[in-house]
Amino acid sequence: MIADRFYGQVEDLVHSGHEMVALPLVAGALYTSFRNEKVWPRQREAFAQHPLCDLLRKDPFSARAALRPRGYAGDAELLDIIYSKKLPEGACDIGRSLFNVTIEFQAPEAVRQRRDYAEQELLRAHAAGKRILALACGHFREAGPLIGEDMSNVTVVDQDPLSLELVRANHDPSLTIIEANVIRFLRDAASRGDHWDYVYTLGLTDYFDTRAMDLFHQLLARVVQQDGSALVANFVPDHLGIGWMEAVMDWQLIYRDEADLAAHAERAGFIPHTWMDPTGSIAFCEMLKRSV
Repeated sequence: MIADRFYGQVEDLVHSGHEMVALPLVAGALYTSFRNEKVWPRQREAFAQHPLCDLLRKDPFSARAALRPRGYAGDAELLDIIYSKKLPEGACDIGRSLFNVTIEFQAPEAVRQRRDYAEQELLRAHAAGKRILALACGHFREAGPLIGEDMSNVTVVDQDPLSLELVRANHDPSLTIIEANVIRFLRDAASRGDHWDYVYTLGLTDYFDTRAMDLFHQLLARVVQQDGSALVANFVPDHLGIGWMEAVMDWQLIYRDEADLAAHAERAGFIPHTWMDPTGSIAFCEMLKRSV
């Protein structure tokens, strides 16, 4: 267990303007506790009751996740904060100082790199005229360079109407925008015989248990065109910000490594290719549809 004395020392460091020292210390301590399954539930509860937790949530980035204004931690507005690194309005002085440190942590940097990779692949697929499907698209920020372009070959799906309002405002009317639960959408699309050449999602599978993950892949296999591909990205079980995300941000994910993603892909009949992002936080899996 991390002692109250340690928490108190971290508080003192924050109040004396040493956030650059204090925050990595507590993130590292929480990571170490998370790795011990026997102590983590008690440690997380003790942390939630300590004044340090409330102090760290003065950071508007961490607070947004914990407060869940849209009903879930990783909403599109939170991702926009990560992407832009822009301090939200109304932050206090301590909140501003905390934000300047936490927004540069490993996990948000991984999310920014995930978006950059998706942008690169989306632009390549769009230029090739492929039929593209983006699932749980959020604000569809990876499509920024395509604003004003013909998007008649692209379909985006999300269940958050507020996110889709922004997508609709940003993009050409030729873009097909569908408000729906992703699994329900895929079931209906598979039943209709709809197909896409390239299907991707950036953070959706972080919330799927094993049963939902297998179902998702089975449905993907039915909607990906022969010789087409799909891409998923999932936070891994040992990324360094895992304790901070769970304890400070109250943001719990379902973690998978490269082998886990490859196994799901293979069970659905895909040929997987996996890799890790440069920060060591997110595993990617590109899945090729086997030729008959």
